[in-house]
Amino acid sequence: MTENLFDFDTNPNFLATDYDIGVRQSIPGYDALLSMLAALFQIYLTDCAHILIVGAGGGNEIGTLGQTHPTWQFTGVDPSEKMLAVACTKVASLGLEDRVTLHNGLVQELPLHPFNAATSLLVMHFLPDDGTKLDYLKAIAARLRSGSPFVLVDLQGDKQSEGFKRLVNGWQTRAQMAGMESQRLTELVNRTCQHLPCIREERTLELLTQANFKQMTRFYTAFVFTGWLAFAG
Repeated sequence: MTENLFDFDTNPNFLATDYDIGVRQSIPGYDALLSMLAALFQIYLTDCAHILIVGAGGGNEIGTLGQTHPTWQFTGVDPSEKMLAVACTKVASLGLEDRVTLHNGLVQELPLHPFNAATSLLVMHFLPDDGTKLDYLKAIAARLRSGSPFVLVDLQGDKQSEGFKRLVNGWQTRAQMAGMESQRLTELVNRTCQHLPCIREERTLELLTQANFKQMTRFYTAFVFTGWLAFAG
């Protein structure tokens, strides 16, 4: 039941074609977040960088980074066929096909190619903290050159705390102001609060350390969403 709530291919309430609208209604400063990602990679990457995009469905990271730098190459992976179809359409519309390879599946299934950077935007918070989150981070780390930048963005916090509840109220109000339909918003907040296995900041940093990432620095905060820059050990 919990898995189906967040399965983009089987959940009848989720329309992949509406993702670009919904993600901007839900994530405060989403376009600014993408530009911040591009700025960070512009600092740390060379012209010949090959970037791993985990959770590439939707295509927004590839679209932003591909237009930022004309020679960067991308490998994207996503378990959702519907979301990858959206990414394929976006990649084609931007003329990036010759620089992008997309895989339907999990990051653990990719060959151990030494990438120069990686992203995981709004993915890990769907995974249970029973070893699955750690395995996920280790799989990304295993596919990065030492010293490569990694950007992780997730919904984060202690769901039992009063502070988290106050931030959720702000998130919900802002999404409503951004035009999210009331029923859809209520369902999203209920699913998040009742079923999403998000974790506290301390646990996120602990998992990153266990996966051999270093120099973790927070660069983005928007209500319950947090972005981290880290480097592969």
